[in-house]
Amino acid sequence: MDTESTTLAYGPSAAEVLQADFPGWIIWRDFTPESGHGDWRAQRVNATSDEAALRHADLDGLRTLLEQADA
Repeated sequence: MDTESTTLAYGPSAAEVLQADFPGWIIWRDFTPESGHGDWRAQRVNATSDEAALRHADLDGLRTLLEQADA
């Protein structure tokens, strides 16, 4: 088996890369009532109950929100 092409074909997803870049956050995706994909969300690992999760329709937008929150 060619491990280099296997690695390229089965590399981490964009969501996994984002999670690795922001280890202090939990990142997940909502589902719509129709069981479709919803917004991407993120919340600090040690968030209090009154802290709202960050929310964006796509991962690039969520990355921007995470960068602003960590600034």
